[in-house]
Amino acid sequence: MPAASAISSADMTATRVIGGFLVLVAVAIGTVTVLATLIRGEPAEPLGRLELPPPGELRADYLADGTPVWVVRHENGDVSVLSGFDTHRPSGVGKILWWCHRADAFENPEHGAKYDEYGLRIGGPAPTGLPSYSAMIEGSHVVVGKLLAAPPPDARHTGPAEHEREWCFEPEHERIVHTFEGWQAWDSPTAAVGTAPSGWILLEGQLALRDGGVVLCGARAGCADAVLAANIDPTDAERQFGPLFGDRFIAQVVDGELTGVTRVTPSNLEP
Repeated sequence: MPAASAISSADMTATRVIGGFLVLVAVAIGTVTVLATLIRGEPAEPLGRLELPPPGELRADYLADGTPVWVVRHENGDVSVLSGFDTHRPSGVGKILWWCHRADAFENPEHGAKYDEYGLRIGGPAPTGLPSYSAMIEGSHVVVGKLLAAPPPDARHTGPAEHEREWCFEPEHERIVHTFEGWQAWDSPTAAVGTAPSGWILLEGQLALRDGGVVLCGARAGCADAVLAANIDPTDAERQFGPLFGDRFIAQVVDGELTGVTRVTPSNLEP
C-alpha cells in the first residue's frame, strides 16, 4: 500500500506538470498569433477588389463602402490606389478631384490643388499629397488593403512643374471624373439619417449656418428638413462657402449626423 500511494502521487505530479506545460504552450501560441496580427495591421477583409486598368491608364472607382478612389496603372505595370478626396478641405468641406489628360495629373477645379499620378503634390493649397492604399495585383484585379499615410507636401513629384502643364479649365477639355452613376440621390437629409444606410451616400441640398453649426438642408423642404454636417467648421464657414454653394454632396451617416460631407461638382454628375 505505501508503494502504491507513492506511485500514484508521482503520477499526479507528472500530470500536473504536463498540463501546466500545455497551457503555457497554448498561451504562447495565442500571444504570437495576436502579435503577428497586430504587426501585420491588415484588415481581415480587403476594402475592395477593383478592376485593374492596362499599363499607362487609370480608373475612377469606389471601394466596397462607396469611398471614391483612383486606380492608377503606371507605365511599368505597378499599381497605385489613391484617395479620391482632395487633402485641401477649407472649413472641413470635402472635395473630389478629377484627372486632367492635358496636364497628366489630378486637379481640384475649385481651389487648384494638383497631384501627379502617384498622388504627390504638384502645387496649389493642398497640405499634403494624396493618401494611398496598400494594393496587391491578383490577375485582372487589384486587392485594396489599409489606408496609408499621406506623403509630405515637399515630396518630389514626377513630370513637369505646375506652370509647365496645361490644365483643364474648359468643358471641352478631356478629363476623368467620379460620376456616382446609379447612386440613389437623397433629397431629404432626415430621411437618409433615419434610414442609416452604411457607407457613402449621395444627397441633394444646400449647406446653411443654423444654431451655431452647419447643416445640410433638404432639396425639397429646405432647412425645415436639415441634419448637422458634423465635419464642417462653422467659425469660418460663411467666408468659405458663402451663398450656399453646390447642391450635391456625398457623406456618411454616423450617430444621427452626417460626416465626411463632400461637395460634388456638376462635372462629377455627368453621364
